[in-house]
Amino acid sequence: MPTATVDHQADATGEGGLLALVVRSTLRTARHRLRDHLTAHGLASDDACLVLSELVGNSLLHGGETAAVAWRLCGDRLHIGVADAAAHSLPVIEDACTREGGRGLLLVDQLTEAWGVRPLGALGKETWCRLPVKAA
Repeated sequence: MPTATVDHQADATGEGGLLALVVRSTLRTARHRLRDHLTAHGLASDDACLVLSELVGNSLLHGGETAAVAWRLCGDRLHIGVADAAAHSLPVIEDACTREGGRGLLLVDQLTEAWGVRPLGALGKETWCRLPVKAA
């Protein structure tokens, strides 16, 4: 059974972050680690865990078998990055779309202050976001 490869890094503030290689079966573990990380700092985790799930889900669905996940807590802002091997970015589905699924990036757009896609050349791309986190 695959497991998430995790490297906790602490910065001078003690807020730290996480780097992990995620496959479909370890997404739940990554989400729980994010929840635990935010909870340890007295912060609410629901929106951040939903955003993480959407970004990783898109990467695993459209970008390959694995996704590299990183997050860093900077004060009251959480930065999340998810990298995959696909070079193309995904279109955002319009609000009025009636098809089933495909609305993950709409949720990301609603829950974050900023998000985007950064090309990584031959390595693929990183989908990133920044969202506010509030006290629990």
